[in-house]
Amino acid sequence: MVAHALLRAVPTPARTPEPGCRQKRRHGRQECLVYIGLLLPLVAAAADFSAWSPHQQEHFLLTARILNERYAGQGLTRSEKAMLADGRHTHAAHIQTIDIYMPLFKGKDGSEEKDFRDSWKFNVAAYRLAELLRLTDMVPVCVERVVNGKPAAVDWWVDGVAMDEKRRKARGLSPPDVARWNRQMDTVRIFDQLIYNMDRSEENLLITGDWQVWMIDHTRAFRTWKKLRNPAAITHCTPELLERLKSLRKRDVEAEMGALLTPAEIDGLMARRDLIVGKLERSSIPQALVHHVQ
Repeated sequence: MVAHALLRAVPTPARTPEPGCRQKRRHGRQECLVYIGLLLPLVAAAADFSAWSPHQQEHFLLTARILNERYAGQGLTRSEKAMLADGRHTHAAHIQTIDIYMPLFKGKDGSEEKDFRDSWKFNVAAYRLAELLRLTDMVPVCVERVVNGKPAAVDWWVDGVAMDEKRRKARGLSPPDVARWNRQMDTVRIFDQLIYNMDRSEENLLITGDWQVWMIDHTRAFRTWKKLRNPAAITHCTPELLERLKSLRKRDVEAEMGALLTPAEIDGLMARRDLIVGKLERSSIPQALVHHVQ
């Protein structure tokens, strides 16, 4: 379809050649066809990012030129969706610059939180933690970058999103592989307890066409508290993730996230890690017995 659209744009001798063709009428058609031949491989390359590694995505987000920005459309942080291009590829990104501290935050539901923070830094920190835990298939790549003179978190816009968790529930849809779904949701709950996420709304859980779950928007996380927000949420965990949690070292967290988190926030994270590991090791319920959609 892209090729057809481009071919329709080729100027005929009776028309003024379009951009990309020389103004000399007699060479217009030939040079437009050459232009199309060069363009089509780039269009194809830009259309499929599934083979890109997280490192490639990071490099693109850090170096590609920001073409435009607009309000992302939902959320309280006034985040933006932008198109980025590096001369060969074009892809969307999610940009957040919010960085707020309040001694006392009062929510619309009457809740209160002392030492409230809502910061782009936590989005970057969440991704770096996901790297340490090998969860980059559930947390999109996020880098620190200056945008319009402000430090910002720039996230890879998740490709192939079919719906979010709120829409899934509203439509009454069930995943085709319940066991896989439950493993993903168990991981979501563990990750949120680990970072003390205050804002895991159903809109912040994206689901792609192949039923892969992606966790986004972690700007209200990494509280200093050395307790779990909801201990009951910790029920099951894959053996692989449990081992990664156990092997998570404070010095690695400091090396990867020390510029983004305070020492107190890192201490809180490590204390919650200990609580999660302890609760999981005490649990004797095999995950294989769980067959309902969680």
